[in-house]
This record gives sequence, C-alpha cells and structure tokens, in this order.
Amino acid sequence: MKIVLTRSMLPGDVQYIKNGLDRSIPGQYELVIPEEFTEDGICAVAEGADVLLGPYVTKRIIDTAGALKLIQIPWTGMDTFDFSSVQGVNVPVCNTHSNADSVAEIGAAIVLDLIKKVSYHDRKMRAGNWNRDQKPLDLRSKMLCRQTVCILGFGNIGSRIGKLLAAFNARIIAVDGRAKPGDAAQEVYPNDLLKTAVSQADIVICTLPLTDSTRGIIDADVFDHMKDGAVFVNMSRAAVVDEDAAWNALESGKLGAFGSDVWWNAPKRGESQSYPSAKHEFWKLENVLMSPHRAGFVEDSLPHLDGAIENIIALYNGKGLTGIVDIVNGF
Repeated sequence: MKIVLTRSMLPGDVQYIKNGLDRSIPGQYELVIPEEFTEDGICAVAEGADVLLGPYVTKRIIDTAGALKLIQIPWTGMDTFDFSSVQGVNVPVCNTHSNADSVAEIGAAIVLDLIKKVSYHDRKMRAGNWNRDQKPLDLRSKMLCRQTVCILGFGNIGSRIGKLLAAFNARIIAVDGRAKPGDAAQEVYPNDLLKTAVSQADIVICTLPLTDSTRGIIDADVFDHMKDGAVFVNMSRAAVVDEDAAWNALESGKLGAFGSDVWWNAPKRGESQSYPSAKHEFWKLENVLMSPHRAGFVEDSLPHLDGAIENIIALYNGKGLTGIVDIVNGF
C-alpha cells in the first residue's frame, strides 16, 4: 500500500503514524514524503498511490495517483479542504474524530472553570489577594446542576460534551440538523431555530464545523438572543464567531464569560507567539478564559491521528471506513 503525504508534518507526527501502522500492518505499506508540498512536488510521487494523507488535494494529483482508494484528512476540520477538487471523483474522503474525547474534556473543563472562576481566583491568590473586595468578579460560583446548556453542533465532540455535563445534572439542549433527542440531549432544535435554542440557555457551547454556511454565524444577533450574563464557549473554529460581536457582548456585559480554545489571530505555522486577537484585547478581561488551540494535545498520544491510522489499516484489511465526509455539506 502506497501512502503519500500531502502536507508537511512534524517528524514526531510522522513517526507516530508509522508506529501505529507497524503495529498492525508491518512491512505492508510505503509512506512517501514529497520533497516539496506543492502540486508538482506531490504529483512527482503520487503515481500508484492508494492513499493521499493530508488536506491538500487537486484534480491533477488525483488523476496522477490513478487507482486512488482513499483521501484521508488526519484531523477533524475540513475548512482548508478544496471540495471542488473531488467533485465527480469516486474516492471516499474521510476525516478523523478520534480526538473527540480529548476536545470534549477540555470543553467541559473550560465551562467549569468559567462558572466556578477557578483560574481567576488562582491569579488573585498568587498575589496574596483573597478577593474579599470581590472585584471585578465576586467569590460566588454557579452550580452546573442548575444550568441549561445549549450545544451548537451535536456530533462527535458536542455529544460527548453533553454527556459529560449531563453527569452534573445540567439540562442539555442542542442545535443540530441530524441528531435526535436522547440520553445526552433532552431537546434537539433544527438549525433554523438556533436563536430560539440559545435564548433558553445559561451556557452556550459551539462545536459547529466551519463551512460557508457557519462562517460568522455567531453574530451580534445571536448574542442578543442569549440570556443576559450567559456563558459562551467556542470549541469549533474562530471564524464561526464574529470577533467584533463577541467583544461587544463582553464589553456591554451581555456575556457573563467567554472561553475559547480557538482564536482569530493564531500564530503562523512554525511560530509560537501572537496575541489571540489583532483587534481587541480579550486578554485584559477577567471573565475571559483563553486556551491555545490545545484541546487535542494529550500526553503520550496524538489522538487526532489515531482515526487516520485506523482507516488506513481498515482499507488494507478490506473493512469499512469511518469519518466519511459529506462532500455536499462539507463536513
């Protein structure tokens, strides 16, 4: 089996993939890394490829591969994938959801931290301040068991967050075009009733995929429909949320707290420094909790790659694939 990488990866990531494949199909694959991750560079090594591993794909690359059997994206987000390149191509495109538990746990941790003000009081205590003047935030915390939590997007990650928070006896509602009410969500609203759903919630968590239809969907109107003092957590992509609208909702007090693992001004690849926003000073607000897009990082594991490894092994063994992407809807 010939596997061609279509985007550069860290050496540790490449070795992780090799180790995973070696445990199940040792000696039965060739992982090819192009000299350049350009169309020409990939085409130079793509002939005879069974698998294209990575988000960069063009019609020319697919045609060069010939008898391609799988295009595997080694993570969940499909917002950098060119869907026009696979129109009319009878090759499955798959992403991975193997980091869903990891992301869900960080999402739940951010919710708990915001409503319990854990990080805020830790910062105070490090300066010897017991916050007896209770400024700018007070000592009181909210009880999760008394909250209604609305999860936008109830797929692999959203449903797992729902189950975690339901264990605290929170009331879980969801907005999703496919999910049905069940153990994790007591009510599921269709996408066109998003504003109705968020108006009922004390806590709103976004796990929507970034597509043309969801870009900027959390705008000023959606924030206006939320309860005064609602908590909003974004575990999706930054571009799903209108940056100015989020800032204005915080500044006005409409939002009681905001936490996110994704930001509008992430460092460029290979860099590690940048403020999370180039427009607004979110880091100066005490009711904001910032996480550096780290939800999928786990000790001794790269869970986002596990699903890709499992799919390649399944393909080799003639078994069914998981995470097949809906080309029309883009996720």
